[in-house]
Amino acid sequence: MTSAAPHIVVVGSGLAGYGVLRELRKLAPDASLTLVTHDDGHFYSKPALSTALAKGKVADTLITTPGEKMAAQLKLDLRAGREAESIDTAGKVLLTTGGPIFYDKLILALGADPVRPPINGDAAHLAIAVNSLDHYREFREKLPDGARVLIMGAGLVGTEFANDLVTNGYRPVVVDMLGHPLAQLIPVQVGEKVRETLAGHGVEWHLGRKVVSLDKLPEGGLRGTLDDGTTIFTDVVLSAVGLRPNTDLAREAGLEVGRGIKVDRTGRTSDPSIYAIGDCAEYPNGLAAYVTPIMAAARAIAPSVLGTPTDIRFPTLSVQVKTTTYPIVLLPKPPLAEGQWKLADEEESGLKYLFIDNEGVTRGYVLTRDRCQERTELDRMLLEPLRETVA
Repeated sequence: MTSAAPHIVVVGSGLAGYGVLRELRKLAPDASLTLVTHDDGHFYSKPALSTALAKGKVADTLITTPGEKMAAQLKLDLRAGREAESIDTAGKVLLTTGGPIFYDKLILALGADPVRPPINGDAAHLAIAVNSLDHYREFREKLPDGARVLIMGAGLVGTEFANDLVTNGYRPVVVDMLGHPLAQLIPVQVGEKVRETLAGHGVEWHLGRKVVSLDKLPEGGLRGTLDDGTTIFTDVVLSAVGLRPNTDLAREAGLEVGRGIKVDRTGRTSDPSIYAIGDCAEYPNGLAAYVTPIMAAARAIAPSVLGTPTDIRFPTLSVQVKTTTYPIVLLPKPPLAEGQWKLADEEESGLKYLFIDNEGVTRGYVLTRDRCQERTELDRMLLEPLRETVA
């Protein structure tokens, strides 16, 4: 570690930003830490947004620790409500709406922005993408009791929201261009089980379709029109069609950018003084969303920033899908892996699917219902070969 007390600036107050700040403070009690964020800097669990209704939570009660308390705990300079406008890489200055901030090292924890699909109509702008505490506050404020909610997207977020809404007295209608829920994560047979189960609770599905326009109704409410002419009347529209890594700041600064901000095995960008972490970062083997890889990256990036290069080692990246009506745990197949899902076991207690690549190697799994308890065993079995793949 370097003996001098460096000034490290982190942009972004999500799990990635606070995660690396915690690790930095553990390793460098005397380091000068500054956090720049466009919001209030409150700490909360973003995955909890899609299950907040079931837990009786509103936006304010989702806050785990207020920003001021986080600043005190981590002994950092919190610059809340400030936008990072540009980076002067030559002068090592972050230019913000609150003035310039000089840094020795800069860590970008910018997250990802919701994808906004092209939609016609005078209500297209009213579709809400819930990707932050403020977004969730807006969503809840516009959600009357028993509301009919049009959800665009049947991926992880859209399906979890459909589950949360339907089990709490709301009427979700889900539209997705693909043929079954969670189509990019699970085999079609499991997707059909999800669809059937949620339909039995009251979720309406329009799969293989997309919303082409949203319009206001004179009597209140909205009308969604699908590409086959179907009309859906709704109170609120939730957009959950995906996220795109936030790379604008890095690109404008001349950093190397692909799908995300490109980093090496230590989290360092093409500028040796700048690192990236979380949903905005593109690691050597691609993007790595979810909580587990963020925390693994934080544990390696902190010592790297402080002068001890440390490779990021991702553990198995299994994910618990928060669909209480039909529980699922899965390990996504590697993005570039070729192979097929195979049914390994089917019992009344649940399904077990394995993704077998073209070399005959197990590279992913899906467990449902009571079979979810086999997660630890499968993670242990697959840990070493998968670590070589994703680390």
